Amino acid sequence: MYKTHPEIIVEPIYSGGYPETLQRALTASKAGNPPDVALLTAADVWTAADENIILSLEAFIEAEGGDAFLEPYFQAFLEDCDVAGEMFAIPFQKSTPIFYYNKDMFREAGLDPDKPPSTWTELKDIASKLVIKSGDETERWGVEIPIDQWLLSAFIMQNGGVVNNEEGNETYLNSPEAVEALEFMRSLVAEGLTPARRLFGDSSADFVAGTTAMMYNSTGSLTFVRDSATFDWGVAFLPMNVVRAVPTGGGQLVIMSGIPEERQKAAWEFIKWMTLPEQAAKWSMLTGYVAVREDAFDVPAMKEYVEGFPFALKAREQLQYVPAGEPPATHAARQIARFMTDALEGAIAGIISPENALNAAQEEAERVLRPYR
Repeated sequence: MYKTHPEIIVEPIYSGGYPETLQRALTASKAGNPPDVALLTAADVWTAADENIILSLEAFIEAEGGDAFLEPYFQAFLEDCDVAGEMFAIPFQKSTPIFYYNKDMFREAGLDPDKPPSTWTELKDIASKLVIKSGDETERWGVEIPIDQWLLSAFIMQNGGVVNNEEGNETYLNSPEAVEALEFMRSLVAEGLTPARRLFGDSSADFVAGTTAMMYNSTGSLTFVRDSATFDWGVAFLPMNVVRAVPTGGGQLVIMSGIPEERQKAAWEFIKWMTLPEQAAKWSMLTGYVAVREDAFDVPAMKEYVEGFPFALKAREQLQYVPAGEPPATHAARQIARFMTDALEGAIAGIISPENALNAAQEEAERVLRPYR
């Protein structure tokens, strides 16, 4: 950025994961010493807007041409920047979950390596043929699904359900579609096809080590798998049930409130620069995250990259199946996400039934969202 904006000095600060970043941004803002820019999840953008620690970007966007400025960005990603009809962020580090599978293991099991499961029924059938048991021990899992509300949301949407309303003040966590989705996830554990508790990093490590044949994971893991796997592998859309659906994920760039006007302008210039086609393409190639705008795929280096690594296009192609942004898109979204993850963990472990787990999550969500109605 120095070559094009020598007057703007950027000092990056690593603040940890997304939850830690939100907490540090909140603490610094309340102490009167906010950063200029932060990278927040869609859920945390809602929280930051409610806490009045970030600026609405409507005026900045309007000055750039309004809809014409936003047009190159993928609409699915822009939805994650919208808080009840008002833009508070610009997408930067974006992802979707995608399906990874070991083609060599498919061949060993007599399965077609070019036909990964496309439905929940096929997922269970193929996983049962890929799992390897030794007595009571599992040597290889058929599939791994990290414990996270992001993937619970995916299953709910694939079953025809929705997580929340557009206003962000209601959730539908115990709908029949949600309960049925969690019951299916629980059945994979009960039938010994998937472990009860793995995280995203665990699943990526297991996949490249050959201790799971398939996994759900972020597009952000593409680079790690590409650089680490010693076998033939592939990626696919997430298996569907009633509909094909996938949530978005990742981070958005926001401008913090409480900073001088000249720093606000510099922050906006930085955000624009970071999401130019060339920068979006470079970030995607380096990390595996999805380039956030369509014209990034016209950058010569990006064209060459996807020709040699076509898996990088899978997430872009899957964006057509995003029914809404990253759930939960609500007020108090971080709390709602925690209620969902707790329900998932309890049900998957067999501690509580899926229905009772989601009833409890919905009851808690009702409590925290009531003030916003």
